Amino acid sequence: MSIWNDVECENLLSSDWKKDATYQWGIPLHPLGELNSPEYILQAQGNLEEMRSRHGNLSMQSMCNVFFFFIFLRNLYLAARITYQRRRMLASWCCILQAAAGLASALSGTTDYLPHGTPCRVTLWVNGVGVAVSALCVGSTLLQKAYLAHQRNKWLLGIGIILLVPQPVFTYMVWTSPGIMTPAGGCLSCYPSYLPWIKLAMDLPINLVFSTAFLTVVYRQYRMYGSKAWARLVRNGIQTMCLVVLSNLICMFGVAFKVVGVYSQFFFIVDWVITSLLLVHHCVTMCTMVDESSVSDPHSFLHSSLPADTTYAEIQLTRQGNGNNRRLFRR
Repeated sequence: MSIWNDVECENLLSSDWKKDATYQWGIPLHPLGELNSPEYILQAQGNLEEMRSRHGNLSMQSMCNVFFFFIFLRNLYLAARITYQRRRMLASWCCILQAAAGLASALSGTTDYLPHGTPCRVTLWVNGVGVAVSALCVGSTLLQKAYLAHQRNKWLLGIGIILLVPQPVFTYMVWTSPGIMTPAGGCLSCYPSYLPWIKLAMDLPINLVFSTAFLTVVYRQYRMYGSKAWARLVRNGIQTMCLVVLSNLICMFGVAFKVVGVYSQFFFIVDWVITSLLLVHHCVTMCTMVDESSVSDPHSFLHSSLPADTTYAEIQLTRQGNGNNRRLFRR
């Protein structure tokens, strides 16, 4: 039930809109979806009030895209630093891919407002790919953690791959849904009403199953060893996994129930931004924990049972008698 704007995207489509549509790869393209922001605003020439309305809504979209651009740029920078230090760490590569896709999406949305800029439909297609890529990155990270924590359990890996395979369905549904420019909401996708529920059904099992599988092992190890490293991993892991699930639930319910009217579909992007921030923060925290633990007590840290995140950590230990010589251990 909407508490914002009750304009339905579907009501803006005429029943025979496909008669005037062009086709690409067999997909009908709505004429309004082939416009960028300046072209759509100029269509209302002669009606100053309408031009102001279109300009205001599209400007707000453009500002949001600029804001998201800098968030993803920051995440990409942090992820690149982590990856440079630990090239074998899958989570850091997932952070890079997720943030890079976010940059492409934000850049596409921003250039939509430029003369001869990106059409609305192209921006929506880029978003459709990016949201699926983000879900795959989060799911792959959680799957790897659970897989390593459970001693490389093949059944767990197989289940994880099966759960990740349907993610491109979201991209397909966005691409085959007409994209249009609207006075009330700017560039919007007229996707089926059940799309948010399909997205939730694809994301929630991955987030819940693998978060639970990973955290149960971590908590068990903490009970056995009781070290500060395990305690921090339990605390940080629980916080991150719970926030990922909570963000997914809130955003998908926001889209499904249209809590802010036609703007509700932007919750797809909001969830993407939040999970990118959480994933990068988790990786940075884990790497910091590994470094601090190896420096404070390198001998016990090296010979203790380590968290799954440290599987790819490179720990430098100072040899006795000569602080300048270092030995590199790979776990």
